[in-house]
Amino acid sequence: MKNTLVMNNILAIGAHFDDVELAIGGTLNKFSESKKVYKLTLTDNVTFSKNLKLDVKYKTSKNSSHNACKILGVTEIFNKKIKKCTKLKYETNLMQYIEKIILNKKIDTIFIHYDNDLNQDHIASSEICKTAARHCKNILMFQSNFYTGSKPFNPTMFVDITKNINKKISSLNCYQKEHNRNNQLFSMTIKRNEVWGYSAGVKYAEGFVPIKFCLDD
Repeated sequence: MKNTLVMNNILAIGAHFDDVELAIGGTLNKFSESKKVYKLTLTDNVTFSKNLKLDVKYKTSKNSSHNACKILGVTEIFNKKIKKCTKLKYETNLMQYIEKIILNKKIDTIFIHYDNDLNQDHIASSEICKTAARHCKNILMFQSNFYTGSKPFNPTMFVDITKNINKKISSLNCYQKEHNRNNQLFSMTIKRNEVWGYSAGVKYAEGFVPIKFCLDD
């Protein structure tokens, strides 16, 4: 019998509303055709910066996420314990809240932020989720930005999203210009998917750093 990756109920967790679409929108759309796929966001995404010319609001971000999830075929989970942007940190109550979602929905596969990211919310999200998902069969880390730290994101596992790239682009276009940093983040993300696709032998791919994954007979 052919070995297969155990993957039936999938949860993607982002610190901010657009993180999931940026990093794994194509993958989630691909899997949504045959599996149950969920998205959870941990902060309100509210960001204001004169220096960076940013004014990201909760309501518009939430609405954009809702529309993006409809395009991707993803079920969005309303977060009853949502935190303020930049204030996310490891808390036992929040970890156990996520753990309960994982158990109730029988999640076997979870996608989380890269643990060596340079964004403070991303780092906190990763630490919380690694503990909450410790019993999941598959834990895969993603990167939703282009920051380079002392341990750069180096994906070794790829998902072919060639047939899903247009849905990913459409999901990103649900977000307002404030999310498209320097008017380049969305387009550069798609270019990176093309680069990863080249290395994987397909046209477009999304890349992951696996913590663990389980093959079944």
